[in-house]
Amino acid sequence: MARSSVRNLDFIDSTMNKYVYLDILKRNLKQSESNLGISRHFKLYQDNDPKHTADICKLWVLYHCPSVIKTPAQNPELNPIENGWDYLQQKIN
Repeated sequence: MARSSVRNLDFIDSTMNKYVYLDILKRNLKQSESNLGISRHFKLYQDNDPKHTADICKLWVLYHCPSVIKTPAQNPELNPIENGWDYLQQKIN
């Protein structure tokens, strides 16, 4: 997601692991970069979830992302997706 919009959302039907996460990065990161018009100056924002810090994912990100912002895992104050989950949960209830 970017300040201007959200692109290339992926819905996962199984358990997310480092291989699924890496596949999502490979399929969507460059395309989203282009669609959002953020060029090579974007920052990948991810928490310290084990799949984000797996060696194969860290290595791929090292070569394909100009900058990475890391936050503590599942911290709603610093992680926008946690706020999204809270919002969705309120809508369901």
